[in-house]
Amino acid sequence: MLTVFEAIVLGIVQGLAEWLPISSEGMTTLVMLNFFDKPLKDALPIAIWLHTGTLLSAVVFFRKDIREIITDIPQYVKNRDMQEKKDSLITFLLVATLITGIIGLPLILFATEMNDFSGRLATAVIGGLLIFTGLLQMSASKNTIHREKAGIKDSLIVGTTQGFAALPGVSRSGITVSTLLLRNIEPEQALKLSFLMSIPAVMAADVGMGAMGLLKINVNSILALFCAFLSGILTIDLFIKAARKIDFSKFCIVLGVISILAYFVG
Repeated sequence: MLTVFEAIVLGIVQGLAEWLPISSEGMTTLVMLNFFDKPLKDALPIAIWLHTGTLLSAVVFFRKDIREIITDIPQYVKNRDMQEKKDSLITFLLVATLITGIIGLPLILFATEMNDFSGRLATAVIGGLLIFTGLLQMSASKNTIHREKAGIKDSLIVGTTQGFAALPGVSRSGITVSTLLLRNIEPEQALKLSFLMSIPAVMAADVGMGAMGLLKINVNSILALFCAFLSGILTIDLFIKAARKIDFSKFCIVLGVISILAYFVG
């Protein structure tokens, strides 16, 4: 259960962190573990729920792209050319979302059932995953050969990596963009695909958590969602531009090291 203060703080943190490759889920989980004394089994569903707010921000920001995808669905269904279907953005999103759900759902269940997982230990694990994310980003940034279109193989691979972003500390945007860059996708297209992928993935996660009874919606959780949406819509354009220019891999690694050190000195 969130207080009004916790809902506002977490919503703002989610909105600020979602657009940067630093794991918004990791940030909000760290705040809940270390400042609000929430156990991991309660913090993780809340962290995933907060993504719904920034999902709405992404829908508003990418409304033209989403409108085009929805408009193309009837033609996509009628199209008998299998090669065109394979190369379609709709196929990319469908395959990536399916693979994400297959991998991500068991990870969410695993994390929420670890009742004996202390806040300090969870913080250290999240720190290790942040370091992994930073190192992956550093590796991807060295790739200089680019292509514009992503195919079925790309969707299978990036859907897999997005599934592992169910773990707090693994940046969803960071790991998906890095994966697409490693697959030689052009940076602007990789960023766009990453955020479009987040929309069906978060919707599926909310439905899954609701069906399993992990999601408890009340007035304060709605407030947190609204704050995440408001914070996200106010910052998305600025932070996407910043993410293109600033190397956040070092930030991930430094924050990860601090989180691990906190386990030993806390």
